[in-house]
Amino acid sequence: MSGKNEVPVVYFVERGLYKARVNHLMKLAEKSKLVDYRKDFSSDVSHVIAQDLSRQQALEYLRKVKKVKQITDEESLQFVTVDWFVSCMKEKRIVTLTEGHRLKSDSGESCPPTKRLKVKEERTIPMYACQRSTPLKHANKLFTDALEVLEEHAMFRGDASAESRSLAFHRGSATLKCLPARISCEEDLRNLPHIDVGNSSKPGHCKRVILDILSYGQSSEVEEILRSDFYNSMKVFTGIFGVGPQTARKWFHDFKLRTLRDVKNSSSVHLNKDQRFGLEYYDDLNRPLPVGEARNFETLIRQYAEEIQPDIEITLVGGFRRGKPMGHDMDLLITHKEDGKEKILHKLLHKLQDRIIYSDKKAGSVNQPYSARPGSTMDHFEKCYGIFKIDTVKGDGSWTARRVDLIVVPYSQFAFALLGWSGSRHFEREIRRYAKSEKQMVLTSHGLYSSDGTSHPASSEEEIFDLLGLKYQKPCDRNC
Repeated sequence: MSGKNEVPVVYFVERGLYKARVNHLMKLAEKSKLVDYRKDFSSDVSHVIAQDLSRQQALEYLRKVKKVKQITDEESLQFVTVDWFVSCMKEKRIVTLTEGHRLKSDSGESCPPTKRLKVKEERTIPMYACQRSTPLKHANKLFTDALEVLEEHAMFRGDASAESRSLAFHRGSATLKCLPARISCEEDLRNLPHIDVGNSSKPGHCKRVILDILSYGQSSEVEEILRSDFYNSMKVFTGIFGVGPQTARKWFHDFKLRTLRDVKNSSSVHLNKDQRFGLEYYDDLNRPLPVGEARNFETLIRQYAEEIQPDIEITLVGGFRRGKPMGHDMDLLITHKEDGKEKILHKLLHKLQDRIIYSDKKAGSVNQPYSARPGSTMDHFEKCYGIFKIDTVKGDGSWTARRVDLIVVPYSQFAFALLGWSGSRHFEREIRRYAKSEKQMVLTSHGLYSSDGTSHPASSEEEIFDLLGLKYQKPCDRNC
């Protein structure tokens, strides 16, 4: 080992870490100048740093994987945890080694029991998000925010694995949201669905990000994404109504656009009708919509609808039904106990004509709902996607442009539409996946069907959960 006043020379064992993290640790070492480091093991190394390994495993790695021949299990060579190195970096000094910093023997524990998440020894967290209660507020926002950036970035990239990567990050995030307490150490991740165990294409990636945050307070991978021109430009472009990731990527890569001003001034960009309105009202449409404004517009819609047809039912769904105080759009289901009412939407839009900035009405076709592609989130209701003038809560006559969807639903299918349009999107994906995989049934916003096409009617969400053999989750517990 180096003398008392000499700078420690460290070597990072890649097994149990990963290349990007090792590179990050090396950069920390170089920047701090507290320690020197070696990319390859050499005779002047004084500290071998590893994670989740015993002393014997670290030695075996050096001898068998790195083919280091001139090494003996001597007391002069320190085998220490990453925690020691992190403590040195945080305190900006070489921290005195304690037994807690040294790698244990093969029988040693890696995480003190006092730091463990207070859950049962044998985890009972179900694999499907629809089987779990997921409240709006949870204890692991620091981690889920990071995973959601990775999820979004994966979809922005749009490569062959984009969809599976994005879904994997969302599943990991959804698992964390249902936990009763904050993750505090690696042992807390043991056996967590989509983070530490199966049915996810990249559970290990979620785990590595969480461990980075536990160690350093942030993920270097996530921070790099947040600083990138690509991510920030894609966020701006996809914030334009009518612009998806594919169009945004073309603007970024092919047209070299970076900002809204670039889009407005570009001669290469040809906007469709949706996008022209989206760009014109960009600020309003990206400003959070308070629940109070949404409720006021719901009341107005109900007033107009009842003038058309008494006893008509109007229901505000989406995030607001799940308890969110803010949103970026609003969805309203319209139904009446007498199926087959004609031209309700047409008449309603006529009454709203002074408030319509833009609307796109879709004809409905609900006679053969089972013909919809299994697993598809698309339905066949008559609906209108639009941008409307919504009164602000100031009460001074001012308004902002807001995205509003109006959906007309046959009463016999209302329970299924209510479930489908309440979200979250991931909850809906999971309950449909559960129906197909576990019950061999198809669930859509129109109904629940056996594999032979037999319909199973339901008059409430509770009945749908019962038909699937699931515990009923209130809307406020579907925020996964």
